[in-house]
Amino acid sequence: MSEEFVPPYLLGLHAAERPADPLVSCVVPAYNEAANIVPLLETLHRILGGLGLRHELIVVDDGSRDATVELVLGQVDRLPLTLVQLSRNFGKEIALSAGIDHAKGDVAVLIDGDFQHPPELVPEFLEHWRRGYDMVFSVRADREGESASKRWFTRAFYALLNVGSPLKIPENTQDFRVLDRRVLEALRAMPERNRFMKGLYNWVGFTRLAVVSRTDERRAGESSFNFWRLFGLALTGLTSFSNVPLRVWSIAGGVVSLASILYAFWVAMDTLIWGNDVAGWPTLTVGIMFLGGVQLLSIGVLGEYIGRIYAEVKQRPAYFVSRVVSRRPGADKPAA
Repeated sequence: MSEEFVPPYLLGLHAAERPADPLVSCVVPAYNEAANIVPLLETLHRILGGLGLRHELIVVDDGSRDATVELVLGQVDRLPLTLVQLSRNFGKEIALSAGIDHAKGDVAVLIDGDFQHPPELVPEFLEHWRRGYDMVFSVRADREGESASKRWFTRAFYALLNVGSPLKIPENTQDFRVLDRRVLEALRAMPERNRFMKGLYNWVGFTRLAVVSRTDERRAGESSFNFWRLFGLALTGLTSFSNVPLRVWSIAGGVVSLASILYAFWVAMDTLIWGNDVAGWPTLTVGIMFLGGVQLLSIGVLGEYIGRIYAEVKQRPAYFVSRVVSRRPGADKPAA
């Protein structure tokens, strides 16, 4: 457990504000999780019911192509369940945002639909919330089972993201977390379309507690989150929360300019002292190619930022919902 310093009186104030009989919203983003979704919902219902907590289970279907929606609809009459079906696949970050928008509870639990986030940790997270923490989140204990290239890429991403940033995002942090109502309202107020949720969780602040926990294997099926999706998410995170790429190319431009000035001085001295026999065309060719490559690469970095600015300026909705099917949770506590 990694605990940021929070004044005890502040935790006490927050703990005193916690409702005696809270409504817990469980947000589960799902994409092709037909083999996992029903067992997960039943597990969450059993755990929260065993604690005597009122709860709602919110499944956000992110354009699944298997039987996920059909199976979830089959549970609406027996579980306090809401299905939010998006009009297409928008990605996990948007699916989480849609779930947060539809959560009605005093506290929300964000958990993946594949059992990689252990549901049995939810009571511990909720207990920390009762102690006064507004956000309790999971940090991976290790990355066993992942390729060396993915581990290296992840370390490099967090190192680059946190360079010069006053708000450090903990490495290996996960979306598995508990959020107080005030955090949900803060996240809803964030208007950006290119959403990097781990950065947004960190940016809003509030009292936070990191809990180091294991990450299990998927119960069934295969993950659709491949390297290119990870790379795209990393680009979104960098361009949303870091100016380092722009600063790198500013420094690179300064270094190249200084080198050019020094080289021009050397050429001038060489010509004045030893004359000019029309030599140096290989150097000229290499220099032109090098500078052309640097310019194209820097334009590409600028293009990533400008493209995201363009997406924000258009102000399109972050997602569309094709339908919402729910059974309103009753006022009575559910049976275990």
